[in-house]
Amino acid sequence: MNGRRMTARGQRALMGGLLLGLALAAPAAASAADARTDRYTILKDGDPIGTEDIRFEPQGDTLKVSVTTTTRVKVLFVNFRYDHKRDEVWRGGTLESVTATTDDDGTPHTLALARGKDGGYTLTVDGKTSALPATTLPLTLWTREVLKRPVLLSVIDGHPYQVRSDSVGSETVTTAGGQAIPTQHHRIGGEVERDLWFAADGRLVKTQFKRSGYDIVYLLK
Repeated sequence: MNGRRMTARGQRALMGGLLLGLALAAPAAASAADARTDRYTILKDGDPIGTEDIRFEPQGDTLKVSVTTTTRVKVLFVNFRYDHKRDEVWRGGTLESVTATTDDDGTPHTLALARGKDGGYTLTVDGKTSALPATTLPLTLWTREVLKRPVLLSVIDGHPYQVRSDSVGSETVTTAGGQAIPTQHHRIGGEVERDLWFAADGRLVKTQFKRSGYDIVYLLK
């Protein structure tokens, strides 16, 4: 320090500054450490056609979730594409907002869902707005909350589906990376159908459904 010995007062000031810096840096470090991305391979009748990434970023009692889905399918001589990007904000386990953009084989959609002070939601899809009750939840399949709701909304165009959920039983699922994971198999039925396999920690390991007669599977990598 310019060749002079630091005074006791100066040492205390320096130590206080260092401790303050560590305190301010700690939440960001913890948040970064807790963040994760779950990656899925999308299969059509066993053949890979795309990927889905789900990014989880916890910040205190707030959880930010980002979903990116891309598929490319060729049937005979026709190519189909699907691109979907969605951002969700959850606070204290309650969904606060969703924004989504989708290119469904050339047909664009935008969706925004926002929670109001009364607990209900405002849904805006392609410029049209409507009010929805507090029980509203999109088909955001990464969370087991979808198993508790009688109505689920399409994440593409907000269409409501009347559904029911049943527990099928315990099964071991082998991931796309070859890891065997014990799971609980659940089935959503009604106006939309999905089979979901969740691990004990709540992580979605597998999703399966039919689309245009084909078996579609999302499998954790």
